[in-house]
Amino acid sequence: MAKKITEIEEGLKDWEFLKHLPKEISGFKLQEGRGIEGNILNLASFVNEEIHCSLDLIYTAETFDYTLVKNIGLHTFRDERFFNRDADKFAEAVLKNLPNVIEKVSRSMNKKLGYESKVMGFDTWNYWKTLPEKIGEYELFVTPDKPLEYINGSWVILDYSNFSKGNQIMFLYNSFRNELFAELKKGFMPLTTDLYNANKLEQLEKLIKQHLQETLNELEN
Repeated sequence: MAKKITEIEEGLKDWEFLKHLPKEISGFKLQEGRGIEGNILNLASFVNEEIHCSLDLIYTAETFDYTLVKNIGLHTFRDERFFNRDADKFAEAVLKNLPNVIEKVSRSMNKKLGYESKVMGFDTWNYWKTLPEKIGEYELFVTPDKPLEYINGSWVILDYSNFSKGNQIMFLYNSFRNELFAELKKGFMPLTTDLYNANKLEQLEKLIKQHLQETLNELEN
């Protein structure tokens, strides 16, 4: 029978694994666990505030598993490779792979869009280079030269984020459907929009010029 999350939290003080975690890896500093947040027990985190990225070590009472959560800007991904109900096996896997995982969270390993993106014309699309680094409180976080692999064949190609408020617009390319679209966050909660649906980069460019500032203003209100 699985332990209660409160029992697992109580046992953290005696878990040697947490005591052997490095204090810093590649600019990511170790922070003590934040405790129980709903169904999640935060065991510890590695945080790089400068690049808005972190790695959480958690236990989730939803599935009774230990795992890693990669936070890249306002994007959050649970790493399926580390799901494990055995605390010792989870600890062993983490200690073995931690530097590599941190490297991926920091995005120092620059993944490229797949072959399909050439049909869309990303190789010659330079409009994004004219976009400002900041618009009000929003920072340009993701760009097509350093895209972020998302879900279901989609890649984040552009991302303006207000990190303090959890507001965001991200533009995505789906390699399966060869389509462009956008998704939003307001107060860290996801929202949908069809305002930026496009089949060509030139079409998306026009929509960004027409609507981006208005969308950002609406997210702030």
